[in-house]
Amino acid sequence: MPKDFDARLRAHLDREELFDLVRRERFARDQRRFDVMSACFHRDAYIRTSWYDGRGGDAYVEATRKWMSNTGNSKHWVFPAFAQITGDRATVESPAMIFNRARLENVEVDFHVFCRFFSRAFRESGAWKLLSFEVLFERDVMTPVNPSETLPIDWVKLNSMRPSYKFLAYIQSVRGVKVNPDLLGDDRPDQLAAFHAGEDRWLAGGE
Repeated sequence: MPKDFDARLRAHLDREELFDLVRRERFARDQRRFDVMSACFHRDAYIRTSWYDGRGGDAYVEATRKWMSNTGNSKHWVFPAFAQITGDRATVESPAMIFNRARLENVEVDFHVFCRFFSRAFRESGAWKLLSFEVLFERDVMTPVNPSETLPIDWVKLNSMRPSYKFLAYIQSVRGVKVNPDLLGDDRPDQLAAFHAGEDRWLAGGE
């Protein structure tokens, strides 16, 4: 047996626990298992999405419950891909897709957001908890459910929005939600690089 077998096994188990945590949180959210969702977050977790920016896992879960009762139920696919672990700290980045069906001026539309979910995780009392949740936007698309219909879009307004999440920002504006124009996205690589550098510093023991 290799000398480093125990260390490799521990690293493998940690990675699988983290990947399971990331998948479980989004699944619980989509299926309205808010008790399960809440258990995934650290009490001091920081969460930023297109409609939420705040601290506290329980507060985010309660806000999600209310949000879903008013706006319908978007769904998420998440594919955990890259975990870095240093002691009781870890970061996880996961390719993901957000998809939803909505109405714009009586036209039924589907829109899909291609992105990555990024989280810090912290091991407390032997269990990993999500200490943050961020969306790193890549691009999005929107199509009418009936292909014979035309998207009722103000294209001038749409084209003034960030290319990495313009359809999402547009439909949120229709819902009365003002989306932060400075969210993380691949269209701003310098900002994204600075974000990752800060996460690496945290992983190494920084604040």
